[in-house]
Amino acid sequence: MTVSEEQRCAQRRIVATVRTCGVLSGGGLAMWREHNAGEWKASAAKISADLTLLGVPNTVVPALRPPLSRSPHQIRRGEEVRIVTSDVQYLVRWMPSLQKSIDRLPPDAPTFAFVYFEPQADSMLIMKTSGFAAEWPNWSDKQATAMGLMCAECGFDLRRTDAEQRAAFNIPALVAPRRRRLVCGQCCNDGLDQMERLAADSA
Repeated sequence: MTVSEEQRCAQRRIVATVRTCGVLSGGGLAMWREHNAGEWKASAAKISADLTLLGVPNTVVPALRPPLSRSPHQIRRGEEVRIVTSDVQYLVRWMPSLQKSIDRLPPDAPTFAFVYFEPQADSMLIMKTSGFAAEWPNWSDKQATAMGLMCAECGFDLRRTDAEQRAAFNIPALVAPRRRRLVCGQCCNDGLDQMERLAADSA
């Protein structure tokens, strides 16, 4: 394969970026950038352009991170360059060392999306949000709380996958439109009772 000097430069930049901020999950590989990253960091658009030059399929999506301690109420908004699992091999051609990390990835590793359930009048919907940065499974309890990933009633960690009876549920009738208020399966029955009462009052 003939490689241009432009591709070599892009390869060096991408390898350095993956090593410093790449997050590998069951969904693929992601690299996060805050909006207005500044002159010292390549923007998500520039990372995406380098990957495209190397023939690596990728997408740029909005992604949120927890607030910093100095700004405890300000969720950080940014973008994430994502390469889905089926396309990561296109990057391995340019970064062979990445294969070792892929081989060590557990088969049940979380994907990009956080999954929760939403009860409707006639069904239970399975909802997915990919709006969190890809490292959401590894956020601290404090960070997860700030991002609404702990049960709003009892504080149970809703990222756990070993307690199916306490999966995350959103009770949409009890919150403002377009907002989530997640509770665990053990607490959600109270919320469902409240939904039924609200429905009866409005009938």
